[in-house]
Amino acid sequence: MCIKNIDPIAFEVGSLSVRWYGIFITLAILIGYGVACLNAKKRGLSMDFMLELFLWVVPFAIVFARLAYVLFHPADFAVHSAKDIGQIFAIWEGGITILGAIPGGALGAFIACKRNKVRVSTVLDVIAPGLVLGQALGRWGNFANQELYGMAVTNPAYQKFPFAVFIDAENGWFQATFFYEMVLNLIGFAILMCVFYRSKKNLMTFMTYLVWYMVVRAIMEVFRSDAVIVGSVRIGVLGCSIAAGLAMILTILIYVNKIHTGKVTLPEVKSEEKGEIK
Repeated sequence: MCIKNIDPIAFEVGSLSVRWYGIFITLAILIGYGVACLNAKKRGLSMDFMLELFLWVVPFAIVFARLAYVLFHPADFAVHSAKDIGQIFAIWEGGITILGAIPGGALGAFIACKRNKVRVSTVLDVIAPGLVLGQALGRWGNFANQELYGMAVTNPAYQKFPFAVFIDAENGWFQATFFYEMVLNLIGFAILMCVFYRSKKNLMTFMTYLVWYMVVRAIMEVFRSDAVIVGSVRIGVLGCSIAAGLAMILTILIYVNKIHTGKVTLPEVKSEEKGEIK
């Protein structure tokens, strides 16, 4: 299968350049939010609250995602002039990491929940499936920017999509790790939706998300060409593996009732015929 690289800039309005990266990320956020709103109805959360949640979560997630990326890639953001400082904030050119977005978004959700007296565990379960779906769709932004690719592919039989993509800056074929992760995240989305609708325990959906994504990310960090390496250790592999292990232990403890997170509270439904509350 042949897939052509695209111009990172989708269109221009005067001196303003609108990049495909930003378009894909925006669509991913909106679609993820839409899924969260559908799930919110199953937990009795109002759309007014979901809008406020969106306005708290997204800015915190983006800021933390950029901050984490800059901290993980210090060599790319060394400050020698005012222009270099500007590059730190040039998020539209790419460079955010979900490893920063998760705690940032969780902080935003905590603030929104405290303001509205809503259980944080309920909200985390509601947004988890949409989060992993948004991550899957957002990976196409990495394709547009020709980033998040893996090792060189030298076998001509595999120099084609979806095995590999051609990277102009490297003038060669490299593993399409952005696509691998997208597929795994779509599988994760299906799993999380099943857990969300079947589980009777709070936090099971969100903890399942953490386990799934940390495992996926640990696998992807093995192949990524831009992985942070200290000595011979890939920091992403080590960190994500530890996080996945801890999340898995906590998920099991919740499942076997060693950690009590409470039962899922379903919204009350009025009977149209009898006018009763069920």
